[in-house]
Amino acid sequence: MAAEPIIQVVRDGDASKASPFTICIIANPALEAPWKSGQFIGDSITDHRAEFDASVRYVVQALFGRLPNQAEQFLGDATIAPRIRVVSVFADGLDAEDATALVGQDAVSNLLVPRRTAFAPFLARFGLAADVAYAISRSETHTRASAWFTSDDDGRAGVAFSLDGVALSHRFWNLIPGTIAQHATSRSLTALHEFGHALSSYSNGSVLDLYVDSPRGLNNKRGRPIPPGFAVYNGIALAADATRDGLGYGSWQSYHCELNDPEFPAVMDNYWLAHDHVPEHCQHDRITRMFLLDRIRAKLGR
Repeated sequence: MAAEPIIQVVRDGDASKASPFTICIIANPALEAPWKSGQFIGDSITDHRAEFDASVRYVVQALFGRLPNQAEQFLGDATIAPRIRVVSVFADGLDAEDATALVGQDAVSNLLVPRRTAFAPFLARFGLAADVAYAISRSETHTRASAWFTSDDDGRAGVAFSLDGVALSHRFWNLIPGTIAQHATSRSLTALHEFGHALSSYSNGSVLDLYVDSPRGLNNKRGRPIPPGFAVYNGIALAADATRDGLGYGSWQSYHCELNDPEFPAVMDNYWLAHDHVPEHCQHDRITRMFLLDRIRAKLGR
């Protein structure tokens, strides 16, 4: 018999809204091991409440700019932070099955992979819905975090914007929330980096990893020579980063947007390579920060 779930409202958010922007942080009950196998095992995070609570505190600190030395403060904005609701969910004693496995263990790497379609039904059993959801795991073999973008509800309203002349929308609602699988030991900018992926959208702008030669996305383009301009976002012309903060592009075809702080890699890049060995000094590049801020402000206003 499962114990009563412990649901805690970590941050109240905008109490005037029927559906405030909500981030859920969940103790992952079960793992699909390996991912896509249909085989499930219990996740020991549900036996370690203190470790889960420490992870919740860490995620909140990273998102709202409260880590020591943290430079990226975009969610810490006084007009944004008080309006974001954060809820933690700790439910132990659940059977290890398809419905309770929010995380899979990748068969060919140490990646934890969010089982994105399982999140909304799992949260619904507790009367919750999320815009972005973290599943915290204590896997013994897989420790690297990963995320999936949000599946927007493109049949409903949003705030229009343009990217390189293409009309898009910061949709108010999702069909599937942005989802993140993260290990209990994750620290530094991991939670913020994965949030950048999860808050973005499959259909209205995807925020990609910049530490690999990525496909085209909101924050990554491809081609040589690197042009002086990167993109025009809502009528604002943004320059390209010709040098990748000195990390270099090597033989890549990728190139990135100009940095807000050219002294450090972008948050979506390899922040561990900050020249002063303080990854928390890294910030988002210009288009990523502008896009994520506009997207969250749109959702806050729904």
